Amino acid sequence: MKIWEEYTMPEAVAEELCVKFRNIDEIQEFAKAVNQFDGDVDLKQGRITIDAKSLLGICSMNIEEEMELQVFNGDAEELKGLIKKFLA
Repeated sequence: MKIWEEYTMPEAVAEELCVKFRNIDEIQEFAKAVNQFDGDVDLKQGRITIDAKSLLGICSMNIEEEMELQVFNGDAEELKGLIKKFLA
C-alpha cells in the first residue's frame, strides 16, 4: 500500500465570502441555510477552519469577529442567495 497514491490534494477554493453574525439565532439560521447547499463550504477565522455546516463548530468560533466562508464546489451564486443576510 502506497500512502502517497491514496492521498488527494484538497480542492481549491472556488470563492471566498466574508460573513458576520450578531447572535446565536443568526448562527442557527445560517447553519440551516448552508445545509440546504449541495457544495462543500468551510468557515475560517484566523488559524481555525471548520465545516460551515456544523452548528457546533460555528458556535466554537468568536462570533464577534468576521469569518471567511470558503466555497469549494457547487453554485456559489445559489449559496449567496441563501446567506445574503449574513454577508459582511
